[in-house]
Amino acid sequence: MNNNGRTRRDLTIVPVAGENCLVIACDSCGSVGLKEGDILKLSPRYTARFTARVALTEVLCSGALPVTIVNGVAGEMNPTGEAMILGIRDELKNAGITDIVLTGSTEENFATSMTALAITVIGIAKESELRFESAVREDAIVLLGNPAVGTEVDLESTGFYSEIGLLLSLPEVKEIVPVGSKGIAYEAETLASLSGMVFKPDKTEIDYSKSAGPATCLIILCAKTIVDHILYLIPSATVIGEFQ
Repeated sequence: MNNNGRTRRDLTIVPVAGENCLVIACDSCGSVGLKEGDILKLSPRYTARFTARVALTEVLCSGALPVTIVNGVAGEMNPTGEAMILGIRDELKNAGITDIVLTGSTEENFATSMTALAITVIGIAKESELRFESAVREDAIVLLGNPAVGTEVDLESTGFYSEIGLLLSLPEVKEIVPVGSKGIAYEAETLASLSGMVFKPDKTEIDYSKSAGPATCLIILCAKTIVDHILYLIPSATVIGEFQ
């Protein structure tokens, strides 16, 4: 990354006018749909909905406001692209987002035998308002949701949008990280390394290496003093360890 931008986990941050910056997140999905070569047979409307969820969640967790969604559909507009656009709109409704630019492209030159989609979400924020704070020893890691992938994913789930809003209202919440295919341990250890620490898990019943598919869980880095309040606000959350 050159001097005009930087990365933070899976996010790209690009400074623009004044104090503002663009926050960019991407996700892709392949072989999930109704085409001959797809492994997981599922309506492409769901494919797009959950792919959009990953990138939207990444941007929202940073504290930025999503302003644009770009969808690259590696297939025809009708019926695949049309279904995917509906799925993206479904997810925007889940997130309570109405004022956003949606654009993209489809493949009209060649027939495709496998469903594939790439989503890019672009948000905007003041650099000083991004929720990327350094950790100190004994900061807690709280888990919201559970890792799930493939047929384990609840197709009727609506994401963590309201919970993200609650968490961002708490100054003691230092960072919120959607968990992806590399699992809880990878995300927590990456977060710890950014502050020169290590993650110490304390829940033996959790599979820390399991893929969380389309962001089926989040980890929350927070001050130890706010843990009880978070558990009160979000009873389904659980403390899974701390930084040392």
